[in-house]
Amino acid sequence: MNLELLLEPLQYGFMVRAFVGVGLVAVVAAAIGTFVVLKGLAFMGDAIAHTAFTGIAVGLLLGISIHVSALFFALVTSLGVVVLTRVSNVRNDTALAILFTGVFALGIVLLSTSPGFMGDLNSLLLGSVLAIQAREIVLIAAFALLLVVVLVLFFPQLVLASFDPLGAEAAGFPVVLFQSLLLALTAVAIVISIQAVGVVLVVALLITPAATAGLVTKRLKLQILLAALFGLVSSFLGLYISYFFGAPPGATVVLVATLFFTAALTIQRLRSRGGAAC
Repeated sequence: MNLELLLEPLQYGFMVRAFVGVGLVAVVAAAIGTFVVLKGLAFMGDAIAHTAFTGIAVGLLLGISIHVSALFFALVTSLGVVVLTRVSNVRNDTALAILFTGVFALGIVLLSTSPGFMGDLNSLLLGSVLAIQAREIVLIAAFALLLVVVLVLFFPQLVLASFDPLGAEAAGFPVVLFQSLLLALTAVAIVISIQAVGVVLVVALLITPAATAGLVTKRLKLQILLAALFGLVSSFLGLYISYFFGAPPGATVVLVATLFFTAALTIQRLRSRGGAAC
């Protein structure tokens, strides 16, 4: 009976596509998210997600690939913050807030000109994981493979640029180049995640599994693997709960990931108190 319940969702093509699509997204987002968490770039991830929304709106209106247009806007956001902070006396976080709220508002205005405004808006903000099609899975898989290859090839350089930028720059290492590459990888991970969980929840999928892994271990490679595992398990459990209880799938996935983080944090606190008591 338990096996029948386990296999029941897999009788439907849309559920199989959802499991595959969200699984790919969760693994990639968590892996990149490890760097984002350790670098303290969570707010940057939020900004990229909101500006990617505007890119999707532009893609829908112009009839072009929403992934390409979203990625373009996401990359421009990263560059825009650098330019804005250099040409003004505005702090990084302030410049980022101004930029992403303005661009996000532009996306809302542009999307409002579409006849299916409310449907498109809900889908983009909250995700439409059950509507993922086979061609979108192929695209997500291609992006995921690209991210993994780049991450593996340039892992030492990304670590050096992320955690010892001053020392690396003094030694002549191209820190700016690899910091920009990290932001580009973050932008790609966010763009392919929006289809699954939407703009509102995409940052949670990027950040929460990585933060959970950070509570378990401080070894970077193991942290990346655990983040991907937490993201994958959260995605599958969330989809099962959504299927059997009729809950919104994207929000349920993120809620499960949050529960994992809460459990890891609680265990860490209990261990700390136990060690202090001894």
